[in-house]
Amino acid sequence: MRVESYNLKLNVGLSPMFYEFKWFIFAFLILNSQLSTLNCYAAAPVTWKDGEFLLWSYGKQHISSADFCFALRYENERIGNPNCYDAGDWERDSTAALYAKWLSANLDNRLKAEDLRPRNSHVIERLQSLKDRNLLFSTAKDNNLWFLLFDETGLEPKKIAVFPLSMDSAKIARKIASDWFGSTPQTRLTDAERAKKQSEPDAYFAEQPMHDVWFGIGTGWSRAKMPLTPNSWYKNTLNSRIKNFNNVRDSASAWSFIEDSAPFYSAYIGGSLYDFIGLELEYRRSAHDAKIDENDDIYNELKHWRFNRHEFLLSLIFMTVFKPHSQIEIEPYASASILFSFFTEDIELLKNYEDQNYHYYYANRFEFRDHYTVISMNLGLRTAFFKNYAINLKTGIANRGTSMVVQEVIGSSTTDVYIAAGLEYHIRWK
Repeated sequence: MRVESYNLKLNVGLSPMFYEFKWFIFAFLILNSQLSTLNCYAAAPVTWKDGEFLLWSYGKQHISSADFCFALRYENERIGNPNCYDAGDWERDSTAALYAKWLSANLDNRLKAEDLRPRNSHVIERLQSLKDRNLLFSTAKDNNLWFLLFDETGLEPKKIAVFPLSMDSAKIARKIASDWFGSTPQTRLTDAERAKKQSEPDAYFAEQPMHDVWFGIGTGWSRAKMPLTPNSWYKNTLNSRIKNFNNVRDSASAWSFIEDSAPFYSAYIGGSLYDFIGLELEYRRSAHDAKIDENDDIYNELKHWRFNRHEFLLSLIFMTVFKPHSQIEIEPYASASILFSFFTEDIELLKNYEDQNYHYYYANRFEFRDHYTVISMNLGLRTAFFKNYAINLKTGIANRGTSMVVQEVIGSSTTDVYIAAGLEYHIRWK
């Protein structure tokens, strides 16, 4: 069915102010009529190096192939040597000619691009066989020139532009070349490369970035000594032992008081937008024995002495997603975390000492601060299966400390590294 064009009419009851500015309005309309209207219906078309351009005109030809090729080279010097042809085989094709006639009759700026799709199977097959060539259709209607761009990525026009009928061919060519084909050119594919590309996610057919929410549980191991670093860096801290329940040689690191190497367990929840940026909230718990000298008689009254470390991490995550298989996604990521950490003490005397007065040193044993703040840098690799299930591997380094880095504050500068693995359930949507 033909969609009739429409005209806007001015009411006769105009205000006096309109007549005062009528010449200004008239001049503005004249200038505006010389500007093209380019409508973007889809992503920018691919610019091929040494590409081929077919110019298909319905009725009189309104842009020459020579002008268009010159404009392409002038506006994009990296485009190489494009070839521009008059699409005579399209014009001689009676079925395609019927589609061109239908397009010319029904073009209207109120229509959407999908409304202009061909319905005839022969025309559809011809559009799908364009490969890396661009088909530029043109027609005149209502004192305007319409230009429609078709390529292999879809049946509807990729781009549509409208110009005044009086506009020069060379100016139209430069405008289209600049706005549609000014991007970095890509190398054209051979038939073998094209066949391989069609079986892989690519710029045309790849899935849209998705949003994601996940829940996970995990376990890991943390330690003070970083891999591939000399033992001498940690000798004093790792060999430290508590004297009289509260004294060590250097109190700056918490690892002078408790064992640094220990497993931890975690639970976390997170979310991401567009497979690019996300947030994650994680809880970790680990247990650390106090560093006592068991040969020292002062500790004979102890049954055990350990500290539970509790941590809450809020992480900002940056990621990218690769899809090597339809049911597998690989997501490398990096994150930075703000961490809130505190210790709870678990200490108990032997029964023989429970009824006696507390030993002087036991009663005055050392205490950690109420909490510590942490900055952690992390790297990870998440592998998702069937979109909903994932294994997450990550590692990182954290500096646990206080706002006052002074020697007298216990644990004012405590650094450790970790590795961890987690099992996750994901909810993904576009």
